[in-house]
Amino acid sequence: MPTTGRHYSFGRQTSSRSEGDNQLYPNLTGMDIEMSNLEEDRALLQKWKPIFDQFDHDHDGAIPLGELASLLRRADSSIPVSVINEIVWMADRDRNGVLDFREFMTLVRTHDLAVLYPKLNMMMRTAAYVVVPRGERTNVVKTGLEEYKCCPPPILMPLLSLIELGVFIYYAIEMGEVGPNGPVPFKSPLIYDPYKRYEAWRFLSYMLIHAGFIHIGTNILVQVVLGIPLEMVHSWWRVLIIYVAGVIAGSLGTSVVDPSVYLAGASGGVYALLLAHLASLILNWKEMEFAIWRLMFIVILVGVDVGTAVYYRYVENVDTKVGYAAHFAGAIAGLLVGVNVLRNLQVERWEKVVWWICFAVYVALMAAAIAINFLWVGHFPPPR
Repeated sequence: MPTTGRHYSFGRQTSSRSEGDNQLYPNLTGMDIEMSNLEEDRALLQKWKPIFDQFDHDHDGAIPLGELASLLRRADSSIPVSVINEIVWMADRDRNGVLDFREFMTLVRTHDLAVLYPKLNMMMRTAAYVVVPRGERTNVVKTGLEEYKCCPPPILMPLLSLIELGVFIYYAIEMGEVGPNGPVPFKSPLIYDPYKRYEAWRFLSYMLIHAGFIHIGTNILVQVVLGIPLEMVHSWWRVLIIYVAGVIAGSLGTSVVDPSVYLAGASGGVYALLLAHLASLILNWKEMEFAIWRLMFIVILVGVDVGTAVYYRYVENVDTKVGYAAHFAGAIAGLLVGVNVLRNLQVERWEKVVWWICFAVYVALMAAAIAINFLWVGHFPPPR
């Protein structure tokens, strides 16, 4: 990036930089960075240059202001958005919409900012390292944060959510009412209807139908919260594969376990996303922060939801007319497909074995469910 005509002073001028230091920091050769002494120079560069490189996804020597502000907001939500935007805007001295390394160093070393916003340094480091496993941080591997992209923005989950919301509004208007738990458009060509299994698209399209505003509100909220981080790290198409795999597994599982039950909602896909996080956790257990707490949260959430559904379905004998076996089947699909689809920065030998085991189990379960649907005719209600 052109830097002609710009000069930033960071203290008293030093007489010169040794050839060894230029070799240590080859990207800084010829830059007019002035430090009070060489040791301060070395320490600051060792601390902040790797972090700058992590933010610089495309290696062009510049960080877009919007992307940096977004990362800082996620690192510490207690600081107002307007304050973060102002901090980043002030750092862009030439008003070209990006920060080069000297502007970045000005940002982290400015005395006024250090006094007014003491959390800035911590936020910067948190934003840079939050998605990088511990084992990758010693040499600050770039691939971890390069996969954590804001551009292009994650649009898969918001787009799917808008489509689901649009379908919900359409049927609410058509049926003339809407409530927390209904009504359910049982005659819709999109819902999974056990009496019309021959209409194969229903095994996927049922994700667009929801039973009331609580149902759709919960699904949209959870899938956005779970899906966007995955999409930013692993790309939209991997998340889509996991989501669709969970939806289809949910309908196939429901058809086998509850052959006469209708199915509505995207819960199969939502639970696939949840267990995809578990798949990533398993593969990076030693490197992940708070791994045991993350595992406990996922297990408790899945256990409570599935346990509640089983209790009302089989103990209280409450006939909701909508199947919940999709939660469990979608979760299993998310775990198995997640291991196969999501990217792993450091592949171990045992992980390759797990990969093949998960692949074989997923194929076997899906093949069995499809075979049951085709061959065990008496298990299902007659078509109509």
